[in-house]
Amino acid sequence: MIRDLRSYFAFLEQQGDLDRVTSPVGLLEIPTGMAEQEKKGKAVIFENIKGYEYPVCNNIFGKREFLAGLFQCSREEVAREFKKRSENGIEPVIVESGPVQEVVFTGDEVDIEKFPFVIHCAKDAGRFITAGMVIARDPETGIRNCSINRMQLKGPRKTGLRMSPTQDLEAYYRKAVARNLPLEIAAVVGNHPFDLLAAASGPPRDVDELAIAGGLRQEPVELVRCRTIDLEVPARAELVIEGYINPGELEEEGPFGDFMEFYVPAMKNHVFHINAITMRKKPIIQVIKAGSIDDTTLLSTPREAQLYKVLKDNNVNLNAINMSVGKNYLTCVISIEKQIENEAKNILLAAFGSFKFLKNCIVVDHDVDVFDPADVWWALSTRLRADTGVMVIPNT
Repeated sequence: MIRDLRSYFAFLEQQGDLDRVTSPVGLLEIPTGMAEQEKKGKAVIFENIKGYEYPVCNNIFGKREFLAGLFQCSREEVAREFKKRSENGIEPVIVESGPVQEVVFTGDEVDIEKFPFVIHCAKDAGRFITAGMVIARDPETGIRNCSINRMQLKGPRKTGLRMSPTQDLEAYYRKAVARNLPLEIAAVVGNHPFDLLAAASGPPRDVDELAIAGGLRQEPVELVRCRTIDLEVPARAELVIEGYINPGELEEEGPFGDFMEFYVPAMKNHVFHINAITMRKKPIIQVIKAGSIDDTTLLSTPREAQLYKVLKDNNVNLNAINMSVGKNYLTCVISIEKQIENEAKNILLAAFGSFKFLKNCIVVDHDVDVFDPADVWWALSTRLRADTGVMVIPNT
């Protein structure tokens, strides 16, 4: 049973899919090592980082087969399994204690800068937390939300925090502003892979992502109460940062090398004030580079499940879906067993209707491997008739 990030690493190591780098490595050298691991298709733990006490891990979603192993299915069946489990959520349970609170820092003891968060790109404004699951509660309804937000380190007890205008977290913040109250949040680093996938799933606003995580795990997520704020966090995570966002407080944040491989410019973003840090005795600090396979697999997998549901509800003979074929989640390839002429047209429209950020969609026959870009291009080269087989939807 995979109960947390550490048991997931034990699983990957048993499969030969984890490398441990024990030789000393500088923090600025880690992005190069991460890129090498991506090419190898292996997760990695850098165990000896110069000037830092704690190890760094990366590429936990670096290969489609990792997800197949997690779900105990084939890679083609991951979307189906995600859909099935996420629709049968299991509510989390509160426990008295957990490894994530083995060590507690509060007040002047807090120093987020002593953890080896990484500068990922040459022109990034600084070090960023990129794999933190941010937990907050709706000030009106009390419903919990989990999301993934970048956070620029700005001092021992302060980070920036970028919210998307469409995120539940932004909606919660606006409600807190209307009440002239700070919004309490907890940023959780070193999560069970299923918890991160749930946080990236974007369900309806009244659905708790930690219940989805329980469905994916097929057991309840154990939570502990935070020490300084009124929130609960996964008990077996590696690190938790507790704090708050003040209403109306914005500071310059960025630039940041984003997933489309250009820099998001510096802009005014929220400020996260840190009350406390709780952690395991030697936490493993997870980092994700925007636009990496690690990142795009995390973001695309829940959306593949979302599209799987739409297509199966319309009785499509679906073989497989891949929304990370272009090293981002903006292009989708779907393989089907065609039942009627022009069926692909309806599938294309359903795909664009199910995911608002989709830019390109390709429908191929069931004998094409959607996980092999060369096979997809072969199908386009040999089977596509552009005069009848290309549909352009304006303003997508």
